[in-house]
Amino acid sequence: MNIYSVPDLYDAIHKDSSFDIQLLKTIAKNRSGSVLELASGTGRLTKCILDLGLDYTGLELSKQFIEVAKKRYVGQARFVLGDMCDFKLNMKYNFIFIGFNSFLHNLTLIDARNCLRCVYDHLEDKGKFLVSIFIPDPDFLFREPNTFYPATSFFQYKDSQCRIMESNEYDDKTQINKLTWYLEKNGEIMSDEYHYSMRMYYPHEMDILLVESGFHIEEKIGDYDGSPMDAESGMQIYICSKD
Repeated sequence: MNIYSVPDLYDAIHKDSSFDIQLLKTIAKNRSGSVLELASGTGRLTKCILDLGLDYTGLELSKQFIEVAKKRYVGQARFVLGDMCDFKLNMKYNFIFIGFNSFLHNLTLIDARNCLRCVYDHLEDKGKFLVSIFIPDPDFLFREPNTFYPATSFFQYKDSQCRIMESNEYDDKTQINKLTWYLEKNGEIMSDEYHYSMRMYYPHEMDILLVESGFHIEEKIGDYDGSPMDAESGMQIYICSKD
């Protein structure tokens, strides 16, 4: 089963997630005009853009997620069904962003380049682009096989105390991490499996991809508190403009 086909579970997992909102608002509040979010999900980050008085468009590949987002923000925001590595919206935006780890769903360098090309083509000349992903962690990637690890803290879902347990299989040649999620409900692991994959991008790769795609990297941030990226950082957050 695809986790991105189960919006109510996804929303339950992320109900209290606000770790990235303040940084996003800090960047976005200095923008004007239209904003585009790629891989916008069910609209978790939509409200913080609307609260700034900015026009919001979200592009999302999951039909189920799009339906939820449209109902949630009817008349307030625009949502478009589409793939972040191949889209044409016939307009440009002053701010484009890809939220927490969504860029990692570009599983090949070709996909990543195509995504960045699309961003470049849709970004105004004086616009800003933000992309946020974690820095690959060997302790996370090279774990014991066939072993369950907690992927979330506890949350409420369908009147039960739940959390997500996961296992993973990492291929260091393709740099693709295949994850399997299991719902633990009141202490019992359910039989349903939720599968998805992410490609790991290291900071030097992101530097090359962004520059080759025509972007100027204005700032590298290492955490959502706004601190600079360094050797101890867990995140790589790039704020870019057109070169």
